[in-house]
Amino acid sequence: MHIVFDMFPARVLVIPEQDSNATLSQEDLGYTTPVPNSRKVEAVRVVLTEATVMIAGDSSNGPVLIFQEKYDPSTLVLNKNRSKPGRLTTVNGKIIVFQKDENCGCGSKLRAWNPYRTVYSTKDPIE
Repeated sequence: MHIVFDMFPARVLVIPEQDSNATLSQEDLGYTTPVPNSRKVEAVRVVLTEATVMIAGDSSNGPVLIFQEKYDPSTLVLNKNRSKPGRLTTVNGKIIVFQKDENCGCGSKLRAWNPYRTVYSTKDPIE
């Protein structure tokens, strides 16, 4: 797993699978016009690998993975200006729109969250 994109803090809009005849305008993908049945989360961390999107949020027990799904790399749109939204489409048809959050993310444990889920060991079990 190689991380190709990492954004924290971010705000994310998850749009469910659309009708094949439906088209979404740029205005629909913004945060001012709500898309029916969509979900918006703020102060999260977005991590993209070559084929998987992961969204993690803070909980009372620390960082928790709230969304993980494979995406079609040909649909990935990243902007060099992180204040403008990026987007992708998952293999199941969900549209994920993400943008840098204006919040600082202060006090969040997400900054130190490790998407590789490293297990730390103090001693080699063979010794």
